[in-house]
Amino acid sequence: MSVVLDLGANIECSSKNLSDFSIMGASLYTSLYPNDKPNVALLNIGSEELKGNETIKETYQLLNEKNSDNYNFAGYIEGNHLMDGEVNVIVSDGFTGNVALKTAEGTANFITSELKNAMTGTLIGKISSILNISNLTKFKKRLDPRLYNGAIFIGLDSPVVKSHGGTDYIGFSNSLDVCHRIVKGNLIEKIKQNI
Repeated sequence: MSVVLDLGANIECSSKNLSDFSIMGASLYTSLYPNDKPNVALLNIGSEELKGNETIKETYQLLNEKNSDNYNFAGYIEGNHLMDGEVNVIVSDGFTGNVALKTAEGTANFITSELKNAMTGTLIGKISSILNISNLTKFKKRLDPRLYNGAIFIGLDSPVVKSHGGTDYIGFSNSLDVCHRIVKGNLIEKIKQNI
């Protein structure tokens, strides 16, 4: 599970904003997973220090120079490594983060749809899907965006969770669970203390 800041609320960000996102994201992650120390990375077009725009490079320097007890700074992460699981908090401006989110959702929907077509299009596919029903159910569940519903607006004085407008009761229920975990984990106070 990864936390991504920002997913669309702040289109243009300064290096200070992105640095603050790393603190808020790490606080969010530890509120949700209190036994883990998160790895934080900046979303960039490459992993080399010279890549990226000036804001990203400045943020890299800020985070690289700062020693935080709340998280480990892992440097840059590229879009093709977002799902690897090595980074728990991914920092980005809202424009880039939203594009990454929508791309991931679209890819998950495409894969699920194509797999369903392949598994139900022929007699052999139907037999195979019956034999693999348990594995296919796990696979589909892993890609179901409703299970990850609930975007958190961080930096406010109280928790605000935005549910996807097109979700159903399963997605809405998951967004309520996220809100419950935020309150239980005392997220707002942790962010205030860490900033």
